Amino acid sequence: MFHYTSCGLRNIWLRNGYVERSTSYGKAVAIHDVEGLHKAIGLFLVKEKPRLSSAEVRFLRKELDMPQVHLAQVLGVGETTVRAWEASRAVITRPAERFLRALYLEHVEGDGTIRALVERLSQINRDDHHKRIEMSETDSGWLSRAA
Repeated sequence: MFHYTSCGLRNIWLRNGYVERSTSYGKAVAIHDVEGLHKAIGLFLVKEKPRLSSAEVRFLRKELDMPQVHLAQVLGVGETTVRAWEASRAVITRPAERFLRALYLEHVEGDGTIRALVERLSQINRDDHHKRIEMSETDSGWLSRAA
């Protein structure tokens, strides 16, 4: 079995799906389907693990291809909070963990709708909240427009 630590997790062992080769630099390992392997690891984490470790939070964030600052904005926390979760200085909160799991599931099994909505909400939160909103009544109801 091959102890696969390149993903940042220390508890992953491969029974197959890899080839060992000798090179002039020493032993090398080639994994057949790294993307598929990472997807399987991620799905196991979000569906089977009762609590995520700091390394698992980092793994899922990286699989989502999100920098810490972006994940922080999506989860409504500070970047230092995400850093603390990933460095084992703090435990991820239950609501944030549940949302991270849902976001990852949607990323690999969904159509991107939830991620697009969350990113739009994050953008709205970053925008100026003091803009004037003009409301107009029409035959089909009220319409809003930022002024």
